[in-house]
Amino acid sequence: MKKILFLSLLSLGLCAQKLDISDFQANLYSKNSKEFSKNISLSMQVTGRDVFDESYKVIDSLNIVIGSFYAHDLLSSKGKEAFKKALINYASSKYSVEIDEIFIQKLFVLNTPKVNEIVEALRQEGCCNRCQNQQTTLPKLGTKIEDKSKIDDDIIIIE
Repeated sequence: MKKILFLSLLSLGLCAQKLDISDFQANLYSKNSKEFSKNISLSMQVTGRDVFDESYKVIDSLNIVIGSFYAHDLLSSKGKEAFKKALINYASSKYSVEIDEIFIQKLFVLNTPKVNEIVEALRQEGCCNRCQNQQTTLPKLGTKIEDKSKIDDDIIIIE
C-alpha cells in the first residue's frame, strides 16, 4: 500500500513544471492623483501542470490580472496574496492551466525621475554651476543649426 501511494505521489510530482518569469514589467494605475501610473518590476516562479509548455497562456493571464491591481496594492502582503489567487483563478478558468503555486521573488515600483528632478539633483551636486548663472537657450528639436560657432560649448549636438 505504501508503494502504491509513493508511486502515485511521484507520478503527480513528475507532471508539475516550473516557469520562471524574470523582470516582468508593467505600467499600473496609481492611487495617487499626482502620478497617473507607476512602472513595476516583477520576478516570480510559477509551478503547476504544463505551465512551462503553456507559458504563453500564463504570461497572458499575468498581463490581464496584473492590470486590475493598483501599484501600491501589490506592495502589501494582502495585495500579493490577492494577486496570486486572482492569477491562479484566471489561468484556470480562461485557459484551463493548473497553477499549483506562485512564488514572488521580486516586486517593486520602478522610479522614473522627471527631467526637472534630474536637473535639480545635478544642481545640488554642483554639476551645473555655470548653468545656474546664465540662461542657455536650447534650439528646438529638429531645428537645423547653420552657425555652430554661436552654440554654447556645453551643448552637444547629435546629427
